[in-house]
Amino acid sequence: MKSSRTVVLIVLCSSLIACSTIATDQAATPRTTAAHYAEHGTVRPDGRPQRGRPSGKLAAAKPEAAKRVPVTPPQAPTTVFPSALPKSFAAADEMVAHFIDVGQGDAVLLEFSCAAVLIDTGGEITDEVVGRERLAEYLRDFFLRRADLANTLKLVVLSHAHKDHTDGVTALLEAYPQITIQNVLDNGATSGSGISGQNKLQRYADETGAGYMGISEADITSTSGATSPIIDPVDCRPGGGVDPKIVALWGRVDLDAGWANNGNNDSVVLRVDFGGASLLFTGDLEKDGIKAMLESYAADTSIFDVDVLKVGHHGSHNATTKELIAAVTPKVAVIQAGDSTISRGTFSAYSFAHPHENAIDTLLDAQNGVTMTRSAKTVRVGVRGRNPTNDAPPQFKSMEIKGAIYTTGWDGNIAVIANKNGTIRVEYGH
Repeated sequence: MKSSRTVVLIVLCSSLIACSTIATDQAATPRTTAAHYAEHGTVRPDGRPQRGRPSGKLAAAKPEAAKRVPVTPPQAPTTVFPSALPKSFAAADEMVAHFIDVGQGDAVLLEFSCAAVLIDTGGEITDEVVGRERLAEYLRDFFLRRADLANTLKLVVLSHAHKDHTDGVTALLEAYPQITIQNVLDNGATSGSGISGQNKLQRYADETGAGYMGISEADITSTSGATSPIIDPVDCRPGGGVDPKIVALWGRVDLDAGWANNGNNDSVVLRVDFGGASLLFTGDLEKDGIKAMLESYAADTSIFDVDVLKVGHHGSHNATTKELIAAVTPKVAVIQAGDSTISRGTFSAYSFAHPHENAIDTLLDAQNGVTMTRSAKTVRVGVRGRNPTNDAPPQFKSMEIKGAIYTTGWDGNIAVIANKNGTIRVEYGH
């Protein structure tokens, strides 16, 4: 359980962000990082290893008799700030998680003082919204601003091989200026609606010599999770920054069970620790996969206790369970889902009724739900998705949100700024 704290909300309006809310946690409690866990193994009932408990101005020209052609003074270069991007470089003691609005899909850019990591590439593919184009634009503006990063991504993670997570791979590989990718992490799957994008990124790694790893849940034998120079290639200490810790907690499931044949349950799950701040990214893991994951960490589930939760499966009705939220006890939750009022395509937030009221209600649980607040906002949440049998339309309702739940469909691009002292603040805006 978290200790009680005072939360200050500041409403900020600027030319960049139409109206953004910054939520600051004034008394965050630093968490135990994954690096503090040690490993030892036990055996599960099914014979597989169980994760054991981890013990200047121009001078004016002089007047002359002859007329001169006016000269335009040179203009200072314009700094480009993508929407919701903080107006400074990520300080040495801060990181920024950019939840990019790619419509109905995921794409999260982790910005550190010395590097950048991309988790998933989105996004929606409808007549109204093309997620990969939004991703390409955001990355272009980001690297114009962070020219010191030389158009390089230290790591690209594809949580699983579905189009709403891999379609933007082409935006990376065809970017101009060219983007260099140094490491690739995925779940090693060989099928899925987005397998083409995953295969393209694997071929890129093979052809360029970038590091590559396909991780399965069986590769993770300790409650401290799994890490390696590929999973965690970032260390900003040489430049006076922080060494973030990135660990994998779940991956591809190689079991002959119904739930295991659902590609969402093969999602790579990552925890990121930045000093006293922590974040959890769960891909599209659904309730059966969540149950299996939590059971495999039964010896010690504290690895899931984080400050910021990237809510699974776009806030669907079946990917935010009470058991998971009890383990996570988040301060802030972010959902990557489309704007359900824009497109009515088959694969849209409208059709799926995302985010769903069940997920929102669970995230607002009085005991374990989000502990920070945001400026009150009336939002649209799903009650029931479109019926695929008789094409009955989805249902939605309006509700007022005061807890720190943010959704790209409600808020546009979202930036979560985490300080190494454990404080969290949130900026958002179209």
